[in-house]
Amino acid sequence: MNATNPIEIDGKQYDRYSLNLAITGRYMGDASSDANVAMRLVPTRIENGEVITADEAAIGIALGSLAGSDAATQQAVGAIQAALQNYISAKGL
Repeated sequence: MNATNPIEIDGKQYDRYSLNLAITGRYMGDASSDANVAMRLVPTRIENGEVITADEAAIGIALGSLAGSDAATQQAVGAIQAALQNYISAKGL
């Protein structure tokens, strides 16, 4: 993932993020849905073919529910869920 605003650490620019992502979708009794989201963005740079990460500067995001989350979060989760639905359909699952 490309960083919108690259981070500088010890004089080196980290212009990417390595991503760890978990989304747990669930249905409610009224047939509505919700999701838990856990994401970790690790600042990353590539120098002379070597991938260097700054784990100590990782950004963690954890949501127990989408309720009350901002529009950008809801849109991102919706896009990921749509992509996964396309995958499930394409695989005939």
